[in-house]
Amino acid sequence: MPLLADAQARPAPQTRKAPVQCWTDDRGQRVCGDVVPPSEARRARELIDRRGIVTGVVPAQKSQAQIEAEAKRARDEEQRLAYDRYLLQAYGDVPAIERARDDRLAALDAQRQLTEKAIADTRATLADLRGRLPKPPAPLPAGAPAAVVADARLQARIDEFVAAEADQQKALARLGEERTRIRDDFARDIARYRALKRGNGG
Repeated sequence: MPLLADAQARPAPQTRKAPVQCWTDDRGQRVCGDVVPPSEARRARELIDRRGIVTGVVPAQKSQAQIEAEAKRARDEEQRLAYDRYLLQAYGDVPAIERARDDRLAALDAQRQLTEKAIADTRATLADLRGRLPKPPAPLPAGAPAAVVADARLQARIDEFVAAEADQQKALARLGEERTRIRDDFARDIARYRALKRGNGG
């Protein structure tokens, strides 16, 4: 049985050992082993062969926060590129952007003028209503309930116009903020458009 004898004489093939892996733990110490504990699996590791040579690197696992941050950066970059395409397609030159800006500002200024007129009208009405209030009365006689009711209704109307003026003032402030935002946005658009036209889109 020569074949059997020959097979028995040959040494059994050696199983290939897994490479040693080395990583740095929470204490800053270098740890090596051919088995990585589950608690350390997230760390970056070097793969080392029997000669002690680094043959590869296993990158660290990313945390959920890192994954989300990278996804947000990718979305932001895609939005930036999309807006660059929009600028180049929507406007033929810088004066076209400036005309669009001026049209937006003119429409906003018209709203501001209407709001300012509404505030002036409200103040005029308030002055009239307040002028109808009686001077601080002496103690009212027992038989004057109608006057008390009339004064209460007048004061309620005054309160309504006071609240209306406050709302109008807030609206006017928002329009002012919007005007600043529009100017700033268009200034950025013009600067970006010029950079893109120069071929310097970075």
